Amino acid sequence: MKRFQNKTIHVISLLFLALCLVGQQEHEDEQQRQSDRHRNRWQWQMPIRVMDEIGVKEGMTVADVGAGDGYFTFHLAERVGNSGKVLASDIDNRALQVIRDRCEEKGIQNISVILGKENDPLIPHNSVDIILMVNVIHLIENPSDYLKKLGQNLKPDGYLAIVQWDAEKMDSESTGWDADDRTKYTLRTNLRNIYDGDFEVVQIKDFLPMQLIYICQPSKSK
Repeated sequence: MKRFQNKTIHVISLLFLALCLVGQQEHEDEQQRQSDRHRNRWQWQMPIRVMDEIGVKEGMTVADVGAGDGYFTFHLAERVGNSGKVLASDIDNRALQVIRDRCEEKGIQNISVILGKENDPLIPHNSVDIILMVNVIHLIENPSDYLKKLGQNLKPDGYLAIVQWDAEKMDSESTGWDADDRTKYTLRTNLRNIYDGDFEVVQIKDFLPMQLIYICQPSKSK
């Protein structure tokens, strides 16, 4: 009986070890998938050049609106340095928790996380030099009303940088492109949303392979 119990314990131990190894492998596989995604995005998103082109500098306060889990947030935080600040706003609290956890793990202190609303990012008024929105404006139900709120968040010389999918580029570059959604990403749609939101486009940058960057300032005629 004792020998049988020992064998049973041995079998259970082996099963437990096997489960642990499987769990570790799954964790390592997920880390690799995340690493591959970030590496692939680095190639087409060009975050460093984007920050260069939109003028992010040390000491600035920058709002990352639609921050998600912080892909741009941490690039921005490194660029603005300890004398600057990044406000990461999103409506997805689970995604924002990824930012909170990483800030705690890495001891990052120049990022503030804001749980926004669907119609308001809850950025303090007159508080930021640049607002950055990456691949998010098409997800907003009333983009013009949303942009009007953003205009109140900018400092007097502040501006808005919208990085957005471009329909014509996606036609040729993306195999998973849904043509039914094409209208959302056309130049005409984006310009209409921007101007209806009391902004005007001062420059369009065209170097990204699948996106355009719209540099916008509050409309002088409003």
